[in-house]
Amino acid sequence: MLAGQDDATQKISVDVNIPADAIIGRYKLTVEVTSELETGMKTERTTKPDIIVIFNPFSPADDCFMENPSHRNEYVLNDVGLLYRGGWYDFSGKEWAFGQFDEGILDITLKLLRVDSRATSNPERSLLKRTSPVFCSRVLSAMVNNFDAKGVIFGDWSGNYEGGKRPTFWSGSAKILQEWNKTNMPVKYGQCWVFAGVLTTVMRAIGIACRPITNFRSAHDMEYNMTIDEFYEEDGSKSEVMNSGDSIWNFHVWNEGYFRRPDLPKGYNGWQAVDGTPQEASNHLMQCGPAPVSAIKNGEIYIGHDTNFIFAEVNADVLEWQVDKQGQVTALLRRNTRDVGRKLSTKAVGSNEREDLTDRYKYEEGSSDERKAFERAYAHGRKADYHEKLNVIKDEGAITISHETIGEVINGKTIKVAAKVTNTTSQSRDVIITTVMHTVLNTGARRGLVARERIEVKLDAGEVSQKTFSLDFSQYSSQLVDENAVRVTTTVRVQQTSNLYVGTYDFQVKSPDCLKIKCADKLANYEYSSVQLVITNPLPVALTTGEFSIEGSGFYGASVKAVGPIAPGETYTSEVMEIRPYRRPNIQLLADFDAREIMNIKASKTVEVE
Repeated sequence: MLAGQDDATQKISVDVNIPADAIIGRYKLTVEVTSELETGMKTERTTKPDIIVIFNPFSPADDCFMENPSHRNEYVLNDVGLLYRGGWYDFSGKEWAFGQFDEGILDITLKLLRVDSRATSNPERSLLKRTSPVFCSRVLSAMVNNFDAKGVIFGDWSGNYEGGKRPTFWSGSAKILQEWNKTNMPVKYGQCWVFAGVLTTVMRAIGIACRPITNFRSAHDMEYNMTIDEFYEEDGSKSEVMNSGDSIWNFHVWNEGYFRRPDLPKGYNGWQAVDGTPQEASNHLMQCGPAPVSAIKNGEIYIGHDTNFIFAEVNADVLEWQVDKQGQVTALLRRNTRDVGRKLSTKAVGSNEREDLTDRYKYEEGSSDERKAFERAYAHGRKADYHEKLNVIKDEGAITISHETIGEVINGKTIKVAAKVTNTTSQSRDVIITTVMHTVLNTGARRGLVARERIEVKLDAGEVSQKTFSLDFSQYSSQLVDENAVRVTTTVRVQQTSNLYVGTYDFQVKSPDCLKIKCADKLANYEYSSVQLVITNPLPVALTTGEFSIEGSGFYGASVKAVGPIAPGETYTSEVMEIRPYRRPNIQLLADFDAREIMNIKASKTVEVE
């Protein structure tokens, strides 16, 4: 469209309007000018720089339109955010550099769309679908993981990360995406928050408003029956014969993208849950979503788009079954309708405060609306044979079990944990109490045994039996993995009735605040500046095979430095690392220190750039 003409300079201004439903991607731009000369018509063609078309959250005509400007600033333009990690009882937001505007990130995102298996098997069909944020977000959820060997991140929950970086090492997305682009190989290693951080980056890069969501006590329903089924033998041990494969993760991080859903009936526009962590296959690929959050809340799992899986993550019922030695279910011990889906969290708009999203994913626990949503989802889920005993619950409440930590729970210090068993009946009971403590992975899978005790006692009516465990550093230090989580499980078997009671409690061994970033308060734009990291060893043992790293957004030159042994209590300053800012008015530095003896030590600093 002709925008203007200047006869004096013989220049013409032309506006190029891009339809709201244009295919996103890179376009070649050629300008063709035909002139009428005395000798006849002359045509000249000039190739101009490529144009990259992305979704437009600023345009009401675009399916990705987000009306609120402050929300656009947060969910599209902000290149640093928070990922919440830990346990529902004690968690914090860890800073993450999304870096969607960093060098090469947009091109890498478009590459992900091109090398996806749908694009390589049917390029034309895939290309035509790139008008839709529904399609693009689903493709990106598959491509951030390495399920088909083409994706970005190699997921690993083993606790053994040889040949790569521990998932806790990463503090940003750009370095991961750039390494994948350079090598065309999955980057080792990541877990849920790493997948979510990278998916936030690539979604925002192509104009889709996106935010990471953390769900604490996140269910993994392998059977799609909307329940987490746990099986116990009469002695209180987990059954090895009967195993549903279900689990409850301490926390899980996925994403939400904001866009319209013209492919669905009315009422499902807005936030859509998308998950890049490879948990269960969907249409033969490790992809998940986009599932309308409103459908998840109401148990409308028939909407599809993996709504059933995400509903179970936030609102499954936990069923504890008793089995005999042959693995046959004999009774339902307890049904817990409140354990799963706690304190869903994301960074608040315009601040580093936490926004609680629990009421967006489910109604108030125990309310009639919440139970109706569960029953609706359960009615459309698969059924297990043993669910015929769902309403045959053995005697509940006669024995109660509770746990608590006493004082601070800091890595390097002695930790105290109390287990309390109460006989709430009017009769005495002979009981066998077994308390076991294991370190656990984020997925809830057990790793190292920390402590175990079995006692037989007589509890009079109303009597309380309490045991306080004192865990020295030497008892737990070598067993800690990933997030330093420990699970306490106490089982009580009543000899008179053979009833079994199970109580669990998770806590996290916190890393002390012992890492500092040392640099000038003001840095010059596009000039090299020195940064050093300072660690004080908080443990009673030396730190070996240590490694410093620094990354963030708005600067070049992030680097990794290995360090030698650091004695207990010693303060060690790293070698100088050079960075070069390229953005005003400030940049965010994110530092990490990992050693064999302690990991996931983080620090951050906002620095002014002149």
